[in-house]
Amino acid sequence: MLVVEPELAGVRLADLLARSEPGAHRADLRQLIASGEVSVNGEVCLNDRRMRTGDVVLVASRPHLRRAEAARELDLPAVLRATAACIVVAKPPGMPCVPDRSGQQAGVHGLLHRLRPLDDLRIVHRLDRDTSGCLILAKGADAARHFDQQFQAHRVQKTYLALVAGTPTDDAFTIDLWLGPDRRRPGKVVASETPRKGFREAHTSVSVRERFDRHALLELRPTTGRGHQLRVHLQAIGLPIVGDRDYGGEALLLSRLKAGYKQRAGVDERPLLQRMFLHAERVVFDDVDGQQVTVEAPLPDDLAVALRHVEKYASRRRTQCD
Repeated sequence: MLVVEPELAGVRLADLLARSEPGAHRADLRQLIASGEVSVNGEVCLNDRRMRTGDVVLVASRPHLRRAEAARELDLPAVLRATAACIVVAKPPGMPCVPDRSGQQAGVHGLLHRLRPLDDLRIVHRLDRDTSGCLILAKGADAARHFDQQFQAHRVQKTYLALVAGTPTDDAFTIDLWLGPDRRRPGKVVASETPRKGFREAHTSVSVRERFDRHALLELRPTTGRGHQLRVHLQAIGLPIVGDRDYGGEALLLSRLKAGYKQRAGVDERPLLQRMFLHAERVVFDDVDGQQVTVEAPLPDDLAVALRHVEKYASRRRTQCD
């Protein structure tokens, strides 16, 4: 039984149930309501109505609700470095930093209490769901303000690794393009060479770590932190990240790497990588005590295996760049 407190007036029924069942799938909660298992003020409620102060909600039965923490979230992210003001974890791919819109994945945010039960951990920056690597978590409000200021002043140095389709002409260059919302695809971003309304400047430094026949392994150092910045910048110059379907990246297929590859009849070829090849390899920042901290996250197994395939079958591997 739940009683609606004044501060919850106006909340929807499903949202109220979600507060009492942290981690439950929204689909399960909606089904619970539709099946007549929930009553409000003594009457069965079959719709997701808004609640009023003093409403009494009774759940007649509690079926086995699926937990929103997916199997991949059951293992906590590895802690790479801990200081008095923060911890840096290796965010695994497929895990969002904050709960997704469906409520089915609590993400890193839902694991903060398990990572450090006695610390008030705060997320101070984000990585895309499929991006792995270094993620800074501040300890408490004062530390969070410190890191917010560090990011706003562009004092946090981040280095990413990306495998792209194609090879750049230069070994080192910068990308300076304005980024703004893609009006044809909500939630996505487009680039512009000139200022436009709603667009913001974005800068990325790029250097080539390795060259292959059809691909290149790039180091990316963004000096601004725009959403999807690296992905859109690379797409805009014709070097989309491998596996990034939202921004022109093609799947990494053995048939495109190995000469003489023969496809088995009736069997669809499985990509060598199930996500985009983007990894937050290194982060450098000034801690609260003024000490400079450098943290590196090793390349995850899926990216390491994919890279070995590219290296193995590259027919014209060029000299490695420093």
